[in-house]
Amino acid sequence: MESILVVARESLGTFIQFHGFKPVGEAPPEELMPLRTYRMRDEMENDPSHKQLIPYIVLRDGERIFRYWRTKRGGESRLHHLYSIGIGGHINPRDENLFTEENEILAEAAMRELLEEVEIPGSVELKHVGYINDDETEVGKVHLGIVYEAWVSAEKVRIRESALGRGEWKTIQELKDGVVYESWSEFVIHSYLLCK
Repeated sequence: MESILVVARESLGTFIQFHGFKPVGEAPPEELMPLRTYRMRDEMENDPSHKQLIPYIVLRDGERIFRYWRTKRGGESRLHHLYSIGIGGHINPRDENLFTEENEILAEAAMRELLEEVEIPGSVELKHVGYINDDETEVGKVHLGIVYEAWVSAEKVRIRESALGRGEWKTIQELKDGVVYESWSEFVIHSYLLCK
């Protein structure tokens, strides 16, 4: 049984008073951390009274973005067979055990998720760029995305995780080629990447 970090919806305030993608602005994600608690994942997946905080990392090499197809081996069955540009997952108590600073816990969880799913030689710097909120889908009602960018060399990235099928690099404009994305990727593509 997996224990995951969640925040009560009633405590989130302006963090969820939007739909889609929202740039960082005046609200750093560390402000959410004092509100955190850990609950069992199977209880939280269908409980909209809480939001699971999910680091969501977009890999970039200049104008190229890493894209993949979610296979049936991924943990979230409601996203199977959809394309995604975000790599990420839940924050667990093990992430907290490594650091005392709350901003370090978030960054550590994001980096752990990234390196579990792809192999990237050398150091990687994550930049927090925004949030994703989607209360119009069953998956979105129970998750809040903390969006990061990681600038990497495309030629050196290798997929580790079998849940990431058809991995490929596309220019930002090529991302609009008609494939079906999960809602979070749609938000980031249309409200962030295509607006820069």
